[in-house]
Amino acid sequence: MKRFFLLIICTALFLSAKTTQGQQTQQEQTQDEAAGKGVQEMQNTDPRVVQAITNAIQQGDTESAKKIYKNYQKSQTERSMETSTQPVPVELPKPSLFELTLPGNLKQFGYDLFNKTVSSFVPPSTMAVGPDYIIGPGDQFTLTLWGTTEGIYNLRVTKEGEVTLPKVGVISVTGVRFGELENTLKRHLSKYYSDFNLSVAMGTLKTLTIYVVGEVTKPGSYSLSSLTTVYGALFVAGGPSKTGTLRAIQVLRSGKVIKTLDLYDFLLKGDRSQDIKLQNDDTVFVPLIGAVAGVAGSVYRPAIYELKGQETIGDVIKTAGGLLPTALGGRIQLTRYEDNQKKVLMDIRLANFQNGSAKSEETFREKVMNMDTISIMPVYDKVWETVTLSGDVRHPGEIQWRPDLKVKEVIDQGSLLPTADLTRAEVVRLNKNFSDRQIIPLDLAALMKGDFAQNIPLLPQDQVIVYSLYQKAESVSVAGEVMKPGSYDITKGERLSDLLRRAGGFTAEGYAYGVVFKRKNIKSIENKNLQLFSARMQSQMMAIAAGNVATAVSAEESTSAKGELMINQSILENLKTLQEQNEGRVAINITERIDDWAGSKDDLVLQDGDSLLIPKHPQEVLVIGEVHNPGAQVYLTDMTVRNYLDRTGGVTKNADSSEIFVVQANGFSYGTDSPNIGDIDKSKLNAGDAIFVPQKTERYATMRTTKDIIDILFKTAVIFATIHILF
Repeated sequence: MKRFFLLIICTALFLSAKTTQGQQTQQEQTQDEAAGKGVQEMQNTDPRVVQAITNAIQQGDTESAKKIYKNYQKSQTERSMETSTQPVPVELPKPSLFELTLPGNLKQFGYDLFNKTVSSFVPPSTMAVGPDYIIGPGDQFTLTLWGTTEGIYNLRVTKEGEVTLPKVGVISVTGVRFGELENTLKRHLSKYYSDFNLSVAMGTLKTLTIYVVGEVTKPGSYSLSSLTTVYGALFVAGGPSKTGTLRAIQVLRSGKVIKTLDLYDFLLKGDRSQDIKLQNDDTVFVPLIGAVAGVAGSVYRPAIYELKGQETIGDVIKTAGGLLPTALGGRIQLTRYEDNQKKVLMDIRLANFQNGSAKSEETFREKVMNMDTISIMPVYDKVWETVTLSGDVRHPGEIQWRPDLKVKEVIDQGSLLPTADLTRAEVVRLNKNFSDRQIIPLDLAALMKGDFAQNIPLLPQDQVIVYSLYQKAESVSVAGEVMKPGSYDITKGERLSDLLRRAGGFTAEGYAYGVVFKRKNIKSIENKNLQLFSARMQSQMMAIAAGNVATAVSAEESTSAKGELMINQSILENLKTLQEQNEGRVAINITERIDDWAGSKDDLVLQDGDSLLIPKHPQEVLVIGEVHNPGAQVYLTDMTVRNYLDRTGGVTKNADSSEIFVVQANGFSYGTDSPNIGDIDKSKLNAGDAIFVPQKTERYATMRTTKDIIDILFKTAVIFATIHILF
């Protein structure tokens, strides 16, 4: 009864309109096809939707049934589109036990095939059947009659293997081959009709229940097309896992093995002759993998291969595609596990080795054991018998060495460039014991004029070097407030003033007093000195700390000494951080009027890698350290150090007023003890300058080291703070 209602429902949903009275036969066929298609789709539909459609049909409301079904189809389509827009995570296969164990970073051969699409192995529903196709329950075919009787009949084979013919009644067709189906039907129809013709076309095919078990990725029971073969079933199940065999896959029917397949025939030769069509309730069984051996190195297809038990070294190498031309003839290495006790390495030498194969060699026919790895060594990838030409020539590179090869031939072959230095060339040669090099000078001008003394014979691995008259251009960079910032190539002897003129001079906002000029070699010198200072300070701190702990007369003094050591170590760490940020700045004092200082000591001769930064005119003076309100103060003309200190609320009680110093925006600095300064409180400042008021350091007991470190740290910090204000 349930199937009857399904037929009614599906016919109602898939018929778009009623046909005329003269098209009754065609209408019957359309109804049958619609019903068949409807049943197939409704079987995959939500049961609640099916129930709603059934209720509507039973009440005679066909339009409501159609509407319910169309809404359901729309929701399914929208859900499918949402799912398709989501990225599908790709899970890479994990290495197997064999891949992790055997050397050479090898992969198991053949298993990647099953990571690909299954479409080429799973037969499509529209695929034509052959004459050997066996009709069975679930198959559907169309019978067309013409002549004295006409009609088109859509017939489906019942579970009992029968179909119903017009007037004839029920006949059995199960087990009949498709090529014999027309004759079978005609024989039965001839009892009731004469002078007629018929044709048969297969429609929907039956499905098979196939079991794929054993060492497969997704074992289980599958409903597959009746055209499915063993390969197709394996693909649907994800293929054998890496612990499953590829060489002894079994097909079981009624409890008996009817076929054993070796997939290597297909993988290596493209031979699909072993692939057979499956029948209902067949089982595809994948046993555990057999013995394996790896082939690594100079072969066409390095991988881990499954063995059948009798392969030799030669057989396995052949399976791997054979030896590459880069393989080292006559030598093979074999890695083997012996008696579950140890791993051994054996060198196999092949005396009679020619053209990539070994003949009449007993060792090449040695049997391969489970978990062996055959390694084919490559030939030495460098050519020893060469001479190298480099430098100012049109065609540098390696040249074949011959016993009669001389310098003149190499130079001619390389073709000198017009910029080649004819007075300077060299032959670099390894000495006899290859422990050092020998430099042989050449006079190319004399060589080109025919001086045979310069045309020396060459040896393998000699290097002929031709130098150039042209020197690579040096460059500097200019950034900030100039008319044309950028990178500039410089000539020998060019000065800072020349560079600024080329850059168009300062902009209206440029602050020449605060120019930051950096030089690479200064930075490296500063880093070196800071490293030496850090090492010296570290040594002194450890020595003083050890002495303080040793002479401590109380637990309080000992704890204080240890705490002091920790403080100083923290300071040194900060010093290392500042060292990494070291700028390599050269202090100069210039103005916007280039002609006023051009040619002076501040007009530096430029070097490769110099950089120049011109900041905008600042409006602040920085006051930091032991003052009540440290920070930036607005710059005012004729303001002194004391004026700015007073604006911060004055110095604190911990301030060391005798050690106040000023770092100027141009990179120079001065303190209370600097000559020609006088009273530092009355010293006038410029925009971008910085005042630092240090802390008293007497409370650090006898450790002068601490004061030295703090002095350097804070002065360095002021420099960076000043640069920050300028930019």
